[in-house]
Amino acid sequence: MEYTNRVAHNDTTLGRLSRCPLPCPSAVTATMEPASRRRACVEFRAKLSRDTGVNLPAAACEALLGQTLTLAVSGEEVTLQSNPGLFYTSIGAAYEAQQLVVPDHLKVAWFCYREAAEVHQHPAGMGKLAECHLNGRGVAEDPAQAAVWFQKAADLGDARSKAALGAFFLYGDARARVAKDAAHGLALVCEAVEDGHGPALCLVAQCYMNGEGVVKDAVGGVTLLRQVINREDATKARAERLLTVCYREGDGVEADTVQAALWCQKAARSGDAQAIQLLPIIRRCDFCGTTPARQLCVRCRKVRYCGPACIAGHWNREMDPHKGPCKKLRRRAAEASQQEAGGTSAHQ
Repeated sequence: MEYTNRVAHNDTTLGRLSRCPLPCPSAVTATMEPASRRRACVEFRAKLSRDTGVNLPAAACEALLGQTLTLAVSGEEVTLQSNPGLFYTSIGAAYEAQQLVVPDHLKVAWFCYREAAEVHQHPAGMGKLAECHLNGRGVAEDPAQAAVWFQKAADLGDARSKAALGAFFLYGDARARVAKDAAHGLALVCEAVEDGHGPALCLVAQCYMNGEGVVKDAVGGVTLLRQVINREDATKARAERLLTVCYREGDGVEADTVQAALWCQKAARSGDAQAIQLLPIIRRCDFCGTTPARQLCVRCRKVRYCGPACIAGHWNREMDPHKGPCKKLRRRAAEASQQEAGGTSAHQ
């Protein structure tokens, strides 16, 4: 549990930004000479039309190339001339989020990311270009191409891309042509956390919960999930849903149906789609369907009931999938009690 302890006590790492910020334009001023801006505009529009089929109006293009972006995090001013890679990455993010409204905004965003990645070798631009290929946003879905760009961005130190590439290696992805290498994947995800990409911490927690790339340590995994939740991270809802499963299954914590329902409700309120679907199920009594189900089977600690009557009714039913494992647990408990009693008698 070396990494768990290191993360738990590393205030510097956990105090960093919970997500890699996507800069957005907050000021617009002319930053290029009119003649230079017109030439750049003609070139940009021609390449955009050739590669995407999008015909951006000349006025919109000139306004785009004339922008100064003041990044909210550092107050740094970025222009096409001062930092073209970051400039195109930022403009692409603004188009993708529809802050700059034009037809086919996703294609324009993809084109801007490609300019940042291919022409200006900008790591964050490479990562965003990879995400476009992975999710089919503005370009045809191509996981293999996404993996290539994630690798290039990770090699240049982009934390967000390290986390994404790590996920490929953790589970393997035939479509992305990435063979499973859980240890390497976990190492990449841990690097992403240490480099300040907070959402990757939730993935590290899952690795400990499932024993992916590390010896399984459910208690350590739960500790990391709680850190994600306390950070108000971008993956908070996901961590709440995973904690729901921990309480439901008794994995890393004592099984507790009420706590499971509580965390599931929090995740659902935070907008987690899977938690919204799980919420009515996790509250339901497995025998009568009454909500909430506050009692667990005393043997397996997984099946839920609303009261003693349903417990008795469930056990009186002849055929039920959960009774087999529970009978084995009861038999083992009885055998253990007999052995203990026999050992006590012999001792006396």
